[in-house]
Amino acid sequence: MTPPTILQTSPRMYSNNKNVEQLVSLLKAHQVHHAVLSSGSRNSPIIHSLARDPSFTCHTVVDERSAGFYALGIAQCTGETVAVCCTSGTAALNYAPAVAEAYYQQLPLIVITADRPAAWIGQMAGQTLPQPGIFNSLVKKSVHLPQIASAEDEWHCNRLLNEAILAASRRPPRPVHINIPLSEPLSEPAAAPEVRKISYSRPPVSSFGNYGERFLKYRKRMIIAGQSREPALSQALNDLVAMHDCVALAEHLSQIPSALLIHNFDALLYALTATEWPQYAPDLLITVEGHIVSKRIRQFLRDNPPAQHWHISPGGEVVDTYQCLTDVVEADGVDFITYLAAQKPENLGDKSFSAQWLAPSLCMPEPDVAFSDLKAVGALLKALPPDVNLHLANSSSVRLAQLFRPAGCPRIFSNRGTSGIDGCLSTAVGGSCVSRKLTFLLIGDLAFFYDMNVLWNRPLKPNLRILLNNNQGGEIFHSLPSSGNSAVIDKYIAVRHTTTAKAWAEDQGFTYLSVSNDSELQTLMPAFTATHSTRPILMEVFSSKERNVEILRNYYTSLKTGTGK
Repeated sequence: MTPPTILQTSPRMYSNNKNVEQLVSLLKAHQVHHAVLSSGSRNSPIIHSLARDPSFTCHTVVDERSAGFYALGIAQCTGETVAVCCTSGTAALNYAPAVAEAYYQQLPLIVITADRPAAWIGQMAGQTLPQPGIFNSLVKKSVHLPQIASAEDEWHCNRLLNEAILAASRRPPRPVHINIPLSEPLSEPAAAPEVRKISYSRPPVSSFGNYGERFLKYRKRMIIAGQSREPALSQALNDLVAMHDCVALAEHLSQIPSALLIHNFDALLYALTATEWPQYAPDLLITVEGHIVSKRIRQFLRDNPPAQHWHISPGGEVVDTYQCLTDVVEADGVDFITYLAAQKPENLGDKSFSAQWLAPSLCMPEPDVAFSDLKAVGALLKALPPDVNLHLANSSSVRLAQLFRPAGCPRIFSNRGTSGIDGCLSTAVGGSCVSRKLTFLLIGDLAFFYDMNVLWNRPLKPNLRILLNNNQGGEIFHSLPSSGNSAVIDKYIAVRHTTTAKAWAEDQGFTYLSVSNDSELQTLMPAFTATHSTRPILMEVFSSKERNVEILRNYYTSLKTGTGK
């Protein structure tokens, strides 16, 4: 029998609160390296213990809502489990948007909330509310640690912590919540304990039953790869499409640059007529990994349902996005796609279904338009240096970017778990702080100004580049079919404004670039995308909301008239 792993740390480094000692020692034992900390008194024992241990890289973000997304950005960039810690009371509630996003992106966050002793909840004590279970179904596991007064309490605390930390990274990874009640005195150092680390292993899958035989039975086969952080998926799908007659669809967020996969399928479907849609519909649909931005592909498959839809789900979740699910395959996506690729095709030369999709896809023109948000997005994606990180904010930014094939094969991120605008900037800043690569963010004005509080946290690295499309409001609301009264849209929904980022950006140490026309865009883009800079750079692009909507509509209309076929 293998003995438990015991970690001994330096003496008199941690708080004398025994549950804090267990917490910090086990974070270290489970190889958690990054901790995002928001200041407070109740969580000061945890902050003292983490900050004094060189095993942890600590990041200070005062605003807890921003801190949650900052931690999410670190998890996106590194693929590691990240701890985020705050004081008691309403501070904990501010984590909720980031926790929800991490849950649906399947990112491993350990959310640590300090708490008052249970006796003081509901007794008009400051910063108290019932914290155990506050994130409810948005976390994979929630534990409320005991205050340790006996050997059994210590065993109980150790077991709960191991369970929570393991759950965060066990597939599918998701956030967990550790609530830790602390009594005064709060931060006297004490000797670190020996801790028991519990380990977890998942044996590989050796067989997938008769799925290979069933796969070969269908002629019109389609694979949709959603948002992914799995680099091996690209090669597996490439092998599958090369060997079999399969249509493979992937947006930028799937991280799959292969020319064999179709990335502009949303525009392609728009160019087709309603009578042509059924000819392009699959008999077998296989979905793997996460979310898809395109609403059009969802409608296409709901209107033309395949005979079979297999969803590859490592955790066994039932996800029926296209309303035609027949099989949940509880397996690793790369393993399953590799297994299918290894099946011997019956008609090796038959590529009729994939050719039916690939031919019009290759003929689809990218937008070549006048100065606008769309023009700025295309200019940035075409000018990206090799090997960079690109964050796409929600709403128009992520949708417009899909219309271009980016240069340099960037690694692309976006908060598509819940698709909110509230933490896009914080996520990108968090990602930039743990990466040596240039980190670009494409963001609109409402998303930027909502979240700009993160920019006064220090230090900001010079690898950060922000392209801010400022059209004085939420442009996307003017392009919706139910726009209604323009005055109401401007005042209450699109929130028309005259705010600029110049003073704020310069005050926070950014190099600030202002663009108001095509000539300035072309002139300043090389400076914005330069690989070397001593300061972060913000380029603010000013455009007309009405003109932006018109240009985008004209581009889609040109696809319908035949230039996109």
